[in-house]
Amino acid sequence: MYFLLGNLSFVDMTLASFATPKMIMNMVKNKKTISFVGCFTQIFLLHLLGGNEMVLLVSMAFDRYVAICKPLHYMTIMNKKVCTLLAVIPWLIGLLHAGLQLPFVVNLPFCCPNMVDSIFCDLPLVSKLACMNTYFVQIVIVANSGMLSMSCFLILLISYSVILMTIRRRSSTESPKPSPL
Repeated sequence: MYFLLGNLSFVDMTLASFATPKMIMNMVKNKKTISFVGCFTQIFLLHLLGGNEMVLLVSMAFDRYVAICKPLHYMTIMNKKVCTLLAVIPWLIGLLHAGLQLPFVVNLPFCCPNMVDSIFCDLPLVSKLACMNTYFVQIVIVANSGMLSMSCFLILLISYSVILMTIRRRSSTESPKPSPL
């Protein structure tokens, strides 16, 4: 449980701090420019870490399910191999998510001026700078992110529903003990 919590803390800390140095530098220098490589690095890290965090929350839901619904088997189910797998899978899915998002935008033909009017680079802002119709690209971007988000949300909803039903069933099967008078 703490192993996955440590991973979540690392991902949250990295997600919150990868764009901060550039934003501080922009505020100090009073200019809002970012290089092409810097912009796509921000986009890649955002989708890598964001996808990782969503899937890591699903991994943590499985951990909680085992801890609450099968407490006597927790140590045998959640062994070192399973914990490592639950920590590595989110990185792989985050990498896949970022890897599927970025090529659509990197290969777009950009016109001048290619300046993003924001202190943060993101796919919708960058795709608007293209010299072509980006409707299909934006649909793919939204569909990819939407499918990842919705699947994680539904798995979390099911997982926590099972946990709540298990707790309710256990509390209803235990008969109240009479108080000694």
